[in-house]
Amino acid sequence: MASLRIWSRRCPLYVWPIIGYTMTAMVLTWPLVRQMDGWVPGFGDWGQNIWALWWTRKALLMLGQSPFYTHYLFFPDGVTLLFHPLDVTDALIVLPIYGLVSSDVAYNIVVLLSYILSGLGVYWLVAHLTDMRWSGWIAGLIYAFSPYHVLRLMLGHLNLASVQWIPFYLLCLFLYLRKGRRIFAFLAGFFILLNALCSWYYVLVCGLCTLAMVARHFVQPITFPRLLARLTAASVISLGITAPLWFPMIQLMRGTELVGEHNPLRHSVDLLSFWLPGPPSTWAAWFEPLWAPYAAQNREPGASAYLGYVALVLAIIGCTTGYLRREAHWWLTMGLGFTLLALGPQLQVAGHIWDVKLPYAYLHKYIPVLPIAGIPGRFVIATTLALAVLAGCGIAVLQKRSRLSKMGLPILVSILIMLETLSVPLAGSSTSLPMFYHRLADDAGDYALLDVKWDANYLMHAQTLHNKPLVGGWLARLPAQQARYLEQGGVEAAITFLLIGSTGADMPTEVLRSRLNESLSRHRVRYIIDHNRLLSKWIAKVLGWRRTYVEKDGEHVAVYEATP
Repeated sequence: MASLRIWSRRCPLYVWPIIGYTMTAMVLTWPLVRQMDGWVPGFGDWGQNIWALWWTRKALLMLGQSPFYTHYLFFPDGVTLLFHPLDVTDALIVLPIYGLVSSDVAYNIVVLLSYILSGLGVYWLVAHLTDMRWSGWIAGLIYAFSPYHVLRLMLGHLNLASVQWIPFYLLCLFLYLRKGRRIFAFLAGFFILLNALCSWYYVLVCGLCTLAMVARHFVQPITFPRLLARLTAASVISLGITAPLWFPMIQLMRGTELVGEHNPLRHSVDLLSFWLPGPPSTWAAWFEPLWAPYAAQNREPGASAYLGYVALVLAIIGCTTGYLRREAHWWLTMGLGFTLLALGPQLQVAGHIWDVKLPYAYLHKYIPVLPIAGIPGRFVIATTLALAVLAGCGIAVLQKRSRLSKMGLPILVSILIMLETLSVPLAGSSTSLPMFYHRLADDAGDYALLDVKWDANYLMHAQTLHNKPLVGGWLARLPAQQARYLEQGGVEAAITFLLIGSTGADMPTEVLRSRLNESLSRHRVRYIIDHNRLLSKWIAKVLGWRRTYVEKDGEHVAVYEATP
């Protein structure tokens, strides 16, 4: 009976939130649960993230090597993946089932988990801060189903859609500051590691939140020296746990030029974006004349930084009334700070760039890692987290004063939040591939491919099926030396430079053919796959390879082999 009483007390804290966020995720990501195989939500970069799940498993279980270097791209030399968003965390989560289900199903399971765990992380964080579970539930809804989260999914950024580890880190850090038990410091370091294996952007968010914790002695009963000592200890532990990742990155940065930096001005938040529902919101079309001017200019986050008026009203209540004001003021300060960073180097309002320098401009100039990142709009996730906590404080105040039933007010607010942030039905992409890749998957031969298509995500997705190394490739951050072939001004020149280190413009045709074929032989290339006739004439004329397979279902695919 005693164990039953303990279970009945703990059930609301653990079981019901899991069930609630799971059911909500299934509804608000519709039609995902109906199309788990052969379809993924979103567009853009989902191919490289499916590849990350595949490559991590292959590296760890089949090749017995670190996943942070691969010979399956830029074969045979390979390329470092230290600066590529590899998303090892999600790959490890689905590792036990990846061989039992398709890569599509594994990807979609990670998507659902990102919503469920995001909600749970904030639920437990806010329940800890307010000692009220319904406050945690509302805050978890706001964070997990935020427009920022949906945008990540629509862009195919599975690693950035994994926003759940930030609140788990903060929860463990709060518990360590409050109780002083070192287990919580090590758990905080563990969640920093999970963030690092997803995205270093979120490590930066956690780091800035940790700095802001210095002011926690105004909020909770802890002396400043003890607070500082515990923050230092937690930071040292986190640095130590993540050292195997950041130390080789620093070494690589010292001697290697990387390409792929973003223009922060194009990836900042327009001030108006916080106040208007934009894509992929269900209500976006109603406001298109207002968000269209800045959505076209701001590539990311486009028009998807919307905070929501229900959450804002609750946040104002949490900041201005009730017993949680001191806690709320700390979160308000942090939220405003991240909002300022998300606005980027210059103020943008309704598509107009004002000649007003913001703090990010100075940080970008003096902090070395920021130019490598270059997307201040991603700090919106921290703004959203702060807003969610503030809204949780607000609902806690209202529940103590409301005449509605204990569940009535939270249920009403939940419905309003879900309606305001609605983004269904989710748009998505078919994961079908040409039949030739299926034939390659059945071929156990040891050889490489030259797959020619100006869509790296497509090629990386195809590799998860055919399992053959690729000559060349693309990553989010490439060493400049390996990226040079992409700068040669045309497909033919790029492929030629990739193979022989020169465009071959000054070579006689026979000499060029000989050198190219020698290189292809050295790279063990058995097939050249040409999509939509990009290189068909060049392959026949310059290389002299013969076409042995054609597929016209969808895009035109032609396969070439060397002439005997």
